[in-house]
Amino acid sequence: ARKKGKNPAIIAADPYRPAAIKQLEIMGKSANIPVFSNITDDLISSTKENIENAKKSGYDMIIMDTAGRLHIDEKMMDELSNLKKEVSPDEVLLVTDGMTGQDAVKTATEFQKWIDFTGIVITKLDGDARGGAALSMRAVTGKPIKFIGVGEK
Repeated sequence: ARKKGKNPAIIAADPYRPAAIKQLEIMGKSANIPVFSNITDDLISSTKENIENAKKSGYDMIIMDTAGRLHIDEKMMDELSNLKKEVSPDEVLLVTDGMTGQDAVKTATEFQKWIDFTGIVITKLDGDARGGAALSMRAVTGKPIKFIGVGEK
């Protein structure tokens, strides 16, 4: 992003997982990217405030990290849907674990019912023959695979 003249910042939007903010801060520090992490009980308001603070500070590429969620958890999916409506992101990426295999296809299909995401990120794709799930997710959702990751990092 910086090579293209962008100034990125990370917005923490996961109030549920213990140490989620700390993990983002460590990753942000190693990449020299600031993390805006003031989260209150009102996730949407605090996220919007963090985005505005990042923009006021001169950051023009905002990466928001939301809580992981199961597609069967309607309350969490509704929260994500409302967050998307309120912050109007340019890109919404579904991040899936390559180790889940064909279950990832069902997850992508169900997520698409709630959130019109723009692409897929698959982590740990170096596991046992997980390429079929990646191709299936692409075929079923019509969404491109934007990034793949290997290993635990």
